[in-house]
Amino acid sequence: MVVLVLAMVMLGAFFLSRFIERAMTEMLVEMRAKHATQLRGEAYSALEATLAVLADYQAEDGGLFSPAQGWGDPLSVVDYAPRSGTRVDVEFIDESGKISLPKLDAAGLEELARFLDLKDMDASRFADAFLAWTRSNHVSSHYETDPRNYEFADPPHKAPARAIESFDELAAIAVVRDFFYDQDGQPTERLAQLERAVSLYEFPTANINGASEEALILAGLDAGQATEILDYNAGKGRRAADADKFFRNMADVQTLLGSRIDLQGFATEVQCLRIRVTAREGTTALRVEAVIVPTSAANRQRQAQQAAAQQNAEQANEAPGGNVSSGAVSLQYPFTVLALDESIELQAAPPP
Repeated sequence: MVVLVLAMVMLGAFFLSRFIERAMTEMLVEMRAKHATQLRGEAYSALEATLAVLADYQAEDGGLFSPAQGWGDPLSVVDYAPRSGTRVDVEFIDESGKISLPKLDAAGLEELARFLDLKDMDASRFADAFLAWTRSNHVSSHYETDPRNYEFADPPHKAPARAIESFDELAAIAVVRDFFYDQDGQPTERLAQLERAVSLYEFPTANINGASEEALILAGLDAGQATEILDYNAGKGRRAADADKFFRNMADVQTLLGSRIDLQGFATEVQCLRIRVTAREGTTALRVEAVIVPTSAANRQRQAQQAAAQQNAEQANEAPGGNVSSGAVSLQYPFTVLALDESIELQAAPPP
C-alpha cells in the first residue's frame, strides 16, 4: 500500500513539473510577444523621427553628405525619449560608400575578384559565373558556369537572371560559392571582405564621405590616397579653419588629393542609406532596418517648384471670388524606401 502511495506521489510530481515547465514556456512566449508589440511601436516611432531629422538636414544643407553634418545622433536632435525601461539605438550604414555590385560589368567583376586575391583565371571564372546567374543575355565562356547546368541540380532550378538579393545567395551560384564558403558551407573571411567592398543596391556613384577603404581602392585610388580620404573623414586631416567636417563637393577632394587624380566614380552626397533602429527592453530586442534613397537635387528643386505652384493656387482659391480649394495636398515624401525589414531576438540580460 505504501509503495502504491509513493508511486502515485511520484507520478503526480512528474505531471506537476511538466505542467509548470509548459506553463513557464507559454508565459515566456506571451511575454515576448507583448514586448515585441511594444517595441515595434517604439522602433517605428524612432525611425520616423530619424527620417524627419534627415529630411530637415537635406532641405537646410542642400543634401545629405555625412553624419558629420549633425544627423549622426538623430534622436538627440529632436529630444526623443523612449518610454521607461526601453532603450533605442540608431545606426547608419552608408551603402553608397561602397561600390555598386549590380553596376559592375565583366571587367569590373574581374577587378573585384583580383582585389579579393583571386588569380586571373579564377577571376575570369568568378565574373563569368556571376553574370550567368544575374544576366539573362550573358553567354558563358566556361562549361562549369553555364546556367543550363542548374537544371540538373538537386533539386532542379534556374538562374534567376536578376541582381542578387542577399550575400547568402552567393552560396547558390556555381563556382562563385567555392571562393566564399569552405567545405563545410561556412562563410570565409573573403565573404566579409566582399561585403565591406560592395553594395547590393544600384546607385550611380559612391559617396566619398562614407567610402570604405575597399571601395576607395577598387575605384582606382592607391593605398596612400585612400588613407588620406579615410583620415580626413575621421577628422585626422582637417585644419582647424575647416568649416565643414566633410567634403561638400568634389573640388574639395581635388584640393586634398590633387587635380590629376581621377575621381569620376565618386560624389559627395549619400546615394543609398541603411538605417538600423534597435529597440531593447529586458532580454528582448526588436530591430527595424530601412534602406532609403534621398531625393536628388533635381527632384528636390522640382518638388519645391510644385509646392510653390500649389501654394499659389491655394491662395488664389482663397481670394474673394475664387473657387473653394479642394484641400488635396501631395505628400512629396523626401525619400524612396528600397527595403524595410524587421527582426526580433533574445539577448543576454543587461548588467545591473
